[in-house]
Formats: sequence, C-alpha cells, structure tokens
Amino acid sequence: MKILVVWFGLLLTMSYAYTYKELTRDYEAKNYDKVCNDAASQSYLKNEKNEQILVMIGDACAKTDSINPLGNISKNLISTKEYRESGSYFATLLLQKKLIYQFMHDAINLKELTLPRTDHVLSRVFEQLSKGNYKEGSNGIEITTDTMDYLLWLSKDEPKKVYIDEHKDGKLVQRHWYL
Repeated sequence: MKILVVWFGLLLTMSYAYTYKELTRDYEAKNYDKVCNDAASQSYLKNEKNEQILVMIGDACAKTDSINPLGNISKNLISTKEYRESGSYFATLLLQKKLIYQFMHDAINLKELTLPRTDHVLSRVFEQLSKGNYKEGSNGIEITTDTMDYLLWLSKDEPKKVYIDEHKDGKLVQRHWYL
C-alpha cells in the first residue's frame, strides 16, 4: 500500500513537472490563449507559489484580454521588486477594467482619477476617459488620439459586455470585450 501511495505521489509530481515544462514552452511560443485558459494554468492559480509561473500566466492573460484571473495572480507576487511591479501592473489592469465597466454602465465620473499608465488598451482608454478626452456619439463613447481611435459600446445581451473597438485610418484594427 505504501508503495502505491509513493508511486501515485511520484506520478503527480512528474505530471506537475510536465505541465510546468509545457506551460513554459507554450508561453515562449506565444500561445497565450492556451497558457491563460489551460486547465493546468487554472490549477496553478489556486496553489502556485512559483512567481515566475504566475507572471507568465498573468502576462498571457493580459495579452489575451482575460483580465479577471489577474486579481488572483497579483496577490501572490510579493518576493522581489520585479514581481511586485508585475503584481501592480495586473492589479491596475483589473481596476481599470472595472472602472471602465462602471463608467459605461453607471456613468460614474472618472475625471481627475489617476492610475499608473501601461501600454495595454485598457490603460490607453482609461487615461483618455479620466482626462475627459471623449465624446458621446450615437454608437457609443468615441475617443480620438493621434495614433488610434476608440469606440466604446455596450452589447445588447445580458450581462452586457463593454466593447472597445480600436480603429486606425477608419478601419477596425482590433475588438476587445470585457465583462
């Protein structure tokens, strides 16, 4: 019986090591959707203390607009300055997403509210909203910048999603949605 328990424990350890290797390989291959959404990644979020893995998962989730897991990730990034910075980045994206969501649903005032800047679309949009650099159009909230135009609108389904369309030279470049 003890041998069976030891063998089972060894098997679990080996599968964990394989998952870590696979996760790293997928991240390096820029398979961000897989890294963020993979079942193994989700089990990492529950018990993982390896901050390097958490940063890989968090970065992959940020790059695929899967913002909700970032809250669980950011709270465990504490051991070094770099990990704390990553944790702050993830927490900033989560807060910006929530505030933009409230702005679109509840018309809260974001003017004068300052949060750290990042290159993520949520940060670019949030910054313009907090400066009042937008206008209400028939299709939603319109933001015009030197490099990109943004259209924020709500879906008709329930619960309503916030969409952010990025336009350049009048053409849709990318569509993001957040719940």
